[in-house]
Amino acid sequence: MSLTILEFAKSYVAGRLTGKIFSEAYIELWKIERDRNVLQFDEPSLSECLSSICCAADMYEPDESREEYELDDEMLKSKVASLLQKIVVN
Repeated sequence: MSLTILEFAKSYVAGRLTGKIFSEAYIELWKIERDRNVLQFDEPSLSECLSSICCAADMYEPDESREEYELDDEMLKSKVASLLQKIVVN
């Protein structure tokens, strides 16, 4: 189970990381777990959540010149929090 990246996302929502640090590190951690085939052992709902968080992190743009579809700090944190609320993991 991908507990490390799940807990990392929870840490971000709790305010322990900036959006920039979270987005870059989360994407890298997700790719590592994907490439090591760790993600395949997750429950489908968890896998979908973690993948969706990766997509949101990829859409993060801290600069004011962001495109309309890109997320700022507040929007990213809100999206990640919303995705985390959809899963039930002990």
